[in-house]
Amino acid sequence: MISIAFANVAGGRLVGPDGYAAEDRTADFGRALAGLRPDVLIVTELDTTGDQLERLGAAAMPGRSLSYAAQEFSDSHIPGVERLGVGIVSTYQLTELERIDLPNPSIDYLHWRTGAPMDPHPKGFVVARTSFGLNIVGGQVCPLHMFRSADGVEYTYQEGAGREYGVQLAAYLQEALAARGVRTGVVAGDLNMPNPREFFGERLGLVDAFGDPPPATTPDGRSIDRLFCTPDLVGRGVEVVRVPGADHFPVGCRLARREAAPVAAGRVRGLSKPPARRRDFGR
Repeated sequence: MISIAFANVAGGRLVGPDGYAAEDRTADFGRALAGLRPDVLIVTELDTTGDQLERLGAAAMPGRSLSYAAQEFSDSHIPGVERLGVGIVSTYQLTELERIDLPNPSIDYLHWRTGAPMDPHPKGFVVARTSFGLNIVGGQVCPLHMFRSADGVEYTYQEGAGREYGVQLAAYLQEALAARGVRTGVVAGDLNMPNPREFFGERLGLVDAFGDPPPATTPDGRSIDRLFCTPDLVGRGVEVVRVPGADHFPVGCRLARREAAPVAAGRVRGLSKPPARRRDFGR
């Protein structure tokens, strides 16, 4: 059994009435993550210009020997944060490290509400391998819902150009993971999709650890921070910690080897499990 936690920490910023607040609240995320008692931590929208990953690791896994891996992917859209990336912290030694840079979708990068031009901010995944052979693939995909076309149509992974990009993304990831020898492990992070099972489940042959119905991981009720695993693993005890002011909530999940025969490649088997737990943090 291994416990994995993951969180989009928005560079350590919380959201106020006027958008992201300037104060660094990394400690708030650290305390929330500590309650999930992880063995492995995946951080998206990591502030890569300082020691944020080390601070989060020390808070989430106090007193344990830790191994770190991080990659920078883009400029930041968050005030007070210059660069963003993805980080992995593990109580197991990380023996290998690679990155996967995702292609940007071919869309009009216009703000979904105002129509103002926006930067696509490239996304990607970090691939790390633990000392006992488990692959940890953590990262973030393009938030298509933040953009609209020149004709005023909001993009979505469910139809049109957004769904076409999702299909291309899944094929790209499948090839990238195979090239890196990823045969057993997890893919987790801010997947930014209302329908991640279509792309990470059906097309990549991975199993959704969240079951049905998937718990909300954002204040507006979306379930976009997700974990998928290879069919030889099974997810248990998904838990979401509500951090007041966060635009994504930290999530924890325990993984174990599946006792039954593995699912055939390319198929997804639904998991029957009790509803995910939810906790309010700081209230």
